[in-house]
Amino acid sequence: MLTVSNITFINGGVKILNDISFTVSGEKKIIVGENGSGKTTLLNIITGKLSPDSGTISVKGRMAYVPQEIETLDISGISEIESAFSDIKKIERELERMEKTGRFGDEYNALLAKYEESGGYTYKQKIATWMDKIGLSAESAKRKMSEMSGGERTKCEIVKAMVSDPDILVMDEPTNHLDIETIELLEEILKKFSGDLLVVSHDRVFIDRIATHILYLSNGTLKEYPGDYKKFEKLRDAENEKLAKEREKLLKYVEKERAFIEKFRYGTRAAQAKSREKKLEKIEIPEVSEKKSIKVKLELENRGGEKVLEVKNLFKHYGEKEVLKGVNLLIMRNERVGIIGKNGSGKSTLLKIIAGAEKQDKGEVKIGPSVSVGYFPQDAFVMDLSGTIINEITDYGYTVSEARDILALFGFTGDDVFKTVGELSGGEKRKLLLAKVSLIKGNFLILDEPTNHLSIDLKEAVIDALRSYKGTILLVTHDRYVLKETVNKIYVMKEGKIQKPSALRKSENGKKEDKKKNKEANKIAARIAYLEKLLLKEKNAKKEKELKILRNKLKNLKK
Repeated sequence: MLTVSNITFINGGVKILNDISFTVSGEKKIIVGENGSGKTTLLNIITGKLSPDSGTISVKGRMAYVPQEIETLDISGISEIESAFSDIKKIERELERMEKTGRFGDEYNALLAKYEESGGYTYKQKIATWMDKIGLSAESAKRKMSEMSGGERTKCEIVKAMVSDPDILVMDEPTNHLDIETIELLEEILKKFSGDLLVVSHDRVFIDRIATHILYLSNGTLKEYPGDYKKFEKLRDAENEKLAKEREKLLKYVEKERAFIEKFRYGTRAAQAKSREKKLEKIEIPEVSEKKSIKVKLELENRGGEKVLEVKNLFKHYGEKEVLKGVNLLIMRNERVGIIGKNGSGKSTLLKIIAGAEKQDKGEVKIGPSVSVGYFPQDAFVMDLSGTIINEITDYGYTVSEARDILALFGFTGDDVFKTVGELSGGEKRKLLLAKVSLIKGNFLILDEPTNHLSIDLKEAVIDALRSYKGTILLVTHDRYVLKETVNKIYVMKEGKIQKPSALRKSENGKKEDKKKNKEANKIAARIAYLEKLLLKEKNAKKEKELKILRNKLKNLKK
């Protein structure tokens, strides 16, 4: 059981967290909130990496933590995982020393019994089982953490957490670097997890599939809602609507009372006016928390040609590794194409080559006539880390005043615009990149994980922009909600090649649609059985016609 009591945290004179309290006891609770609202800070306090200014954390049971930013350690993945069994490893080293010196007496036997009791003979099999569950290969785990992809490092940390048999599992943005297949594996693991689960996430589909409660962190305060994200949105909107009505009613009342006070302040009813004024001083007008309306507008430079992109027989090697193995792809004007696939399957490499940021070893990339490319790279660190935020915009030819106006739309105001890019959080870097993308006026957008690290509200801003964009889109993302809302064709990247267009795995809406179809099919089947029974007894032209229609309808539903 995890109990968070009255946590307050102040940083640089700013109150980041204000009197935060909640418990996790057998539930699966997801923390949501804007970038920079203090979610990771809260987890760091819970896991002991930071100390609060006031309040307490109570942990009953064993806790495991999967952080958002995983250190690129100079040790192998398997060594990092095995660090969860530090006590067993210590016994192993002692047993080895005793064996080398030939000490096989009572002390050795006692230590051997302790080794067996601690799970020394089974922990490696336990690790192998969890590696298989999350799709981490033994070959990948042998590599140094510093040489791994973000997804591989996350898998190592998930395995390390799960092999420790935690009573409380804390995770910070676990899906950020994982491909769709691994995210779905993780969802199944977490659904079956019987302990207390606390997760920070911006992945709507992931949240809706595992959450029992939503913890909404905003302006330093936290409020709990039962259910998944969809239910939370409805409850929050209803609350805000109710609060807005109360506020409007109070403002009208205050205005009316103020008029009375001013009119009779010095007359025969002065005492009454003074009494009313004192009452007004005690009235608190509620504030309504409105969604931050960041708008990303993607300009269309011109219409462009009918054939936007043609990729023929593309090959690319990195050393001995063949990343692309004869890729072919054709995209026509106004198509919205998504590419999915496992981490390391070559998706980002393909986009870099199409955008001209990398050179292929073999093959052709043809950009159509009058097609202008706008490229959004996956790597948020392509910007000059020592440069200022405002310079990232003025470099495009904008004045300081114009740059300030643009940055303000993305939440950068005042002296913040003079911060260096290196000072920004991952989410803030993505917001800055979004600001830069909003300046691009291409008719063919190439986007590599454009919503990674963004809060749900910011993702919605990107989705809205992509929906209203009139040009052609090529998008790589692991976010199933973004795919569902923005693309109309999906390709699968597998082993360096693009497979035939594929429908994305059934979304929640798709599953609901299937249930609806099944329900309708069952009703029709029941009616068919009833009509067939009637027609056996007596012929009826009208019922025979109905039976024929229903059989065709059932056939179409089952396609």
